[in-house]
Amino acid sequence: MDKNEAINSCPVFPLSINVLPGAYLPLQIFEPRYLDMVKTSLAKEEGFCIALTKNEDPISVKGLPDHHDVGTYVEIVDFNQLQNGLLGITVKGLSKAKISDRWKQDDELLIAKITKIKETGEDLSEEPSYKEIWSMLLEISDHPEIKKLNLEIDLKNATNVSYILGSLLPLTPLEKQTMLEFENSKEKLDYLKSIIKKLGG
Repeated sequence: MDKNEAINSCPVFPLSINVLPGAYLPLQIFEPRYLDMVKTSLAKEEGFCIALTKNEDPISVKGLPDHHDVGTYVEIVDFNQLQNGLLGITVKGLSKAKISDRWKQDDELLIAKITKIKETGEDLSEEPSYKEIWSMLLEISDHPEIKKLNLEIDLKNATNVSYILGSLLPLTPLEKQTMLEFENSKEKLDYLKSIIKKLGG
């Protein structure tokens, strides 16, 4: 049985940053099309998709933003008026999403058909080769400032563990994107191990 969920009309927010499932991302909203998107999202209690742009001037030949076709479906979990007068929102990554069939509304808001990907994560908590990953996540998540984030960590789910640790470490948006696009939890963990080694962990 296919557990993936298709949404025929979902706003896509192309950004130079991204967010992994299970993690949070604060954003400042100022363009009218995105203010309307936030208003609609809150009113309908629906989410939208964040997609990582591919270059500095992210417009493709068809006039649509040039972004990766795998993003993260997010929902707004908090919003407030910032001191600079802009709207501040915090979104939480809910699932990996495949983006297809894109078009623009009259207000230039990008809409697409997306498929929310249901990822399963095996229990690799006792796997010797990944012991350092679990130890590092436990150590970092025990920090008082990290505890304030109220992250939902499932230590029996390797995909969740890789995403949460990946969101807490200083990964570049492209490194997060690479992790997001891997199909299984072992690939994500092996990639994370290589980054930790590069960071000197």
